[in-house]
Parts: sequence; structure tokens; C-alpha cells
Amino acid sequence: MNKMAIGLLKEKLICGILVVPSRKLYPYLTDRIGNWLELAPYIDLWKAVPCKHGLLEIVVIEHDATSTDVPKIPKGTDGRAKG
Repeated sequence: MNKMAIGLLKEKLICGILVVPSRKLYPYLTDRIGNWLELAPYIDLWKAVPCKHGLLEIVVIEHDATSTDVPKIPKGTDGRAKG
């Protein structure tokens, strides 16, 4: 988000969209990525970026359902998928 905000500020971008998982989806992912709850406290900062033309947006995605019939992707202790 900060890199996209700088792009808007320097007028190198006209749009920046970050797609993040919801907190509910987060445990099913294999890598350490941000989520809405971690980003929400910074919204006021990003709103304060002066931007004549453009858009900076966060889109939260969610899963429809879970199933115990599908094998889980094995994870290492670091949260990354095992080869």
C-alpha cells in the first residue's frame, strides 16, 4: 500500500488495488501475507495522501466454504508450503 501511495503521490500511478484475504480465510493460506485487520489501522494515513486524480483501494476476499474431504496443503513451521 505504501508503494502504491507513493506512486499516486508522484503521479506515476492512477490506481492501486491491493487484494487481501479476510481473517477467516487467512488460516488456509500457505504464506505470511497481510489481511484486513492488520491494514485497517493505517486507512487514515493512506486517506491523507494528496491525490488529484486516482484511486487507492483494498479489496477483501472470502472463501465460500471449507471441506474436510480435501487434503490440506502441508505447511512448514514458517507458514510456507512444503515442496
